[in-house]
Amino acid sequence: MTARLLILFFALTVAPWAQRTTVSFPKFEDYPVTEVFRGAPAPPKLLRPGDRAFRTKIREGAANGPNFAGSYTIASWGCGSSCVSIAVVDARTGDVYSGPFDILGWGVALKYAGVPEDRYEPLSYELGSRLFMVRGCPEDGNCGSYFYEWEAPRFKLIGRVAATPLRH
Repeated sequence: MTARLLILFFALTVAPWAQRTTVSFPKFEDYPVTEVFRGAPAPPKLLRPGDRAFRTKIREGAANGPNFAGSYTIASWGCGSSCVSIAVVDARTGDVYSGPFDILGWGVALKYAGVPEDRYEPLSYELGSRLFMVRGCPEDGNCGSYFYEWEAPRFKLIGRVAATPLRH
């Protein structure tokens, strides 16, 4: 009789709690900007050696104007198969900042938290938000979904969920 009471206790207390726990991911609207820059973008200041090495892609990205956090441009370029690198350019000043990774590889056989398999994007960002979402393997390791808040002049990590193998 005691074992039955213990099972009943577990079923009534722990099981409902386990069903209610869900992982909540940051949303773009949770990190709004107060102003969106509408002027002509300043040319990027290519001061660091890495910036000069990718000057064409940084200049092309910056010329399109802001696409992130109100007045910044995420300029991206490929660094091999299933690999991307970025720089962040301030459209007002032309200052160039590093991303939260040097290279981001991504595995096609991985499941990234909060992303349907048919809608996978390694980078997600919006003009009206300071939230930057990354799905992949920074420096080709520690694969997962990373959530950053842009606090100029750097990214602040606000969460990470490890990637899991896809089941076919």
